[in-house]
Amino acid sequence: MTHPLAVCVPVVGSPSETFIRRHVDDLLPNGTVVIARRAAAPDPANWRSDAPTLWLDDLCDDWGGVREQTAVAEFLAAHGVGAVLLEYLDIWLPFLPTFVESRVRCLAHAHGYDVSMRLRDEYWRAAYRAYDSIDGVVTMSNLSRDRLVALGLNGERVHVVPYGVESQPCRTDVAVHGQLHVLLAGRLVAKKNPLATLEACARAARDGADISVTVIGAGPLMDAVAAKAAELPIPVVIRGAAPHSGVLAAMRDADVFCQHSVVDPATGDEEGVPVAILEAMAHGLPVVSTRHAGIPEAVLNGVTGLLVDEGDVAGMAEHLCVLSADVELRHRLGAAARERIQAEFSWARERDALRQLLRVDRDERCASEETVA
Repeated sequence: MTHPLAVCVPVVGSPSETFIRRHVDDLLPNGTVVIARRAAAPDPANWRSDAPTLWLDDLCDDWGGVREQTAVAEFLAAHGVGAVLLEYLDIWLPFLPTFVESRVRCLAHAHGYDVSMRLRDEYWRAAYRAYDSIDGVVTMSNLSRDRLVALGLNGERVHVVPYGVESQPCRTDVAVHGQLHVLLAGRLVAKKNPLATLEACARAARDGADISVTVIGAGPLMDAVAAKAAELPIPVVIRGAAPHSGVLAAMRDADVFCQHSVVDPATGDEEGVPVAILEAMAHGLPVVSTRHAGIPEAVLNGVTGLLVDEGDVAGMAEHLCVLSADVELRHRLGAAARERIQAEFSWARERDALRQLLRVDRDERCASEETVA
């Protein structure tokens, strides 16, 4: 059985990488193989794939060494792969000659740290120019495209394909009064700044808003988040890491999604366009966030959500107070958010755009298999 598409990922199963899981499972169902370094450590929140997988770390070679390069070339040939999607730019650089020599159509997908933290280092700025040797680079926002073109990459080969999420049913049970339930969901890391988000919620409560908070996620700031929550004058439930289904269920129960994203001051790491924000919008939630990276390309201030500058915790608190008091505004922003996802950030749009760039087509594959059968 041939598999027209190979998706190359660093780790299979990371719960925060729902966009990679979607590419592995749903971009070309039953027609995809995976090339990966390793699987994530066993955890109920992690995902898995049944696709045929080449585990490169099992070869015990230097990254990009002869054994690994040979294994990749043989794996592509054995499965009849015609197109390859590389997730992240830095990790797959050593393999570009192998992909070129294998004569597969090759696209690399740049994500958040590729177009932020890595670009602070002249080594990576120079190394990334090697991506002109393949068929193209895909990224999630116009801002990140501009950064890649500024490196010297051919602008005709750098494509913006926004992340896409599934549409959700219209909410018919939205509360019309009572406590404002705020949801934070994502890795507890510096660029997502959960401590600032919690402080904004606390300030809003001090100014009269009736607020409760649910935090879903894990990461290096978990202990700091727990300590911060314990000292706040509002109820905060910290659920830790959760499977994707659990995050979506929490969105159905929330009133507002809040995330104070910033540039990590230590590393320069930034968001791309956070998928959790898109999923919250798909659930009809107004989003309160920051003018950071690609977020303003999805969240239109005053239309689908409310934005503040990075570090403006007082402004975020004011927005939460307004949303707590104005149910009609919450409903209007949430409905517009859901419509924007359907129009511009749906999974169907992302899938079709990636298939076109990769030149793989599920319908043609199915027709071919039916003919053989």
